[in-house]
Amino acid sequence: MVAMLGALCVSACDSTVKSTTPAMVTPSQPATKSTELTSLGEQTLHPPDASVACVEREARVEIESIDVAALYPKRVLEQRMSFLAACASSRATPDASARADVVALMEIYTNAKTAEDFAEGVDDSFELIEYRPVGSPAAVDDGAPLGLMTGYATPIVTVRLQRDEKFRYPFFANLHTRSPQLALASRSELLASDEALTSVLAWIDSPLAWALVETNGTASLNIETVGLAGTESTAMTRVATNGKPWTSLGKGLASRGLIDAKTSTLRDVVRAAELNPDAALAAALENQRVVYFTECLAEDFPPAVGIPGAKLVAGYSCAADQSIYPPGSILIVVARAHDPAKPRRARLVFVHDAGGAIVGPHHVDAYSGEGTAALTRAGDMREAVDIYRLRLRD
Repeated sequence: MVAMLGALCVSACDSTVKSTTPAMVTPSQPATKSTELTSLGEQTLHPPDASVACVEREARVEIESIDVAALYPKRVLEQRMSFLAACASSRATPDASARADVVALMEIYTNAKTAEDFAEGVDDSFELIEYRPVGSPAAVDDGAPLGLMTGYATPIVTVRLQRDEKFRYPFFANLHTRSPQLALASRSELLASDEALTSVLAWIDSPLAWALVETNGTASLNIETVGLAGTESTAMTRVATNGKPWTSLGKGLASRGLIDAKTSTLRDVVRAAELNPDAALAAALENQRVVYFTECLAEDFPPAVGIPGAKLVAGYSCAADQSIYPPGSILIVVARAHDPAKPRRARLVFVHDAGGAIVGPHHVDAYSGEGTAALTRAGDMREAVDIYRLRLRD
């Protein structure tokens, strides 16, 4: 079991970590190649029956009311590099409208000499579009939709390739390609299947870390081999799921009265899981959705969903419902809490990811990066926001 959140992660500069990328499966099972990343738009990552029909309209909020100048990315070199990387990912989108939006935003950025120039260019070229579920009161009245911004990150965990008494929680390869007849089985069914257990990529020792990796969808792995010093490093990313309903570890702990379902953060979940390991295991097993993974080369990691060849960018990438917001599209996430006398605080994000728990127009999950600090930032992120698509004017 892990003793604290930091125990889920190992420093990337740890001298025991080698720069090799080993096969993550036993010799009798060929390693899954990164070509499988072409399936990152796989429908089970966002089951079609979970789609939300929406109406689209121009937002009642004017761009001038938002502090767009504060979004100008030329002020800090690191921010500028991240912005350019995020734009590069979005430009690879197969969606023509999203691609046109990011090309226009890049032109505004290139030509702007000041933050004010950037804000003026955005205001002149773009409009804010909001989406509301069909039939909901918010779809017909004038009130702005109440949205939620949460966060996620890439954990760094220690795994083994062989099961033992401690490392006994599996990460499955893509059963849609390996054992199609088992691909839609529940978690409990897969854990009881000898055939399914031949398609395990790696084993982990903690129900908390097990749930955390499946929730976040990517992980950097330190592979530990019994009897050998040090570890080897590689990475894996989700490619599909079994399509079953998702139940979070937090929800399972909340149902047992161990945390508050409405106010808890990742810190609370970690603390409750550490103090109640049996309850954490039971909660993890209640989640019948299983995420299927593939090994991922460093140059492809962490990969975007819906944009072949693109990568997630910390601080700019987000997961959103791609049946509403096309992959690569630009969103402005505006804080609800604000001083009426001042422009509203906002954040610019790009839709580079999706997830089974991110359904509908009013939820975005912002990507915070890799490691302990990123997980902490992501776990603490829970803010009431309004979410708008930034789209070129007709």
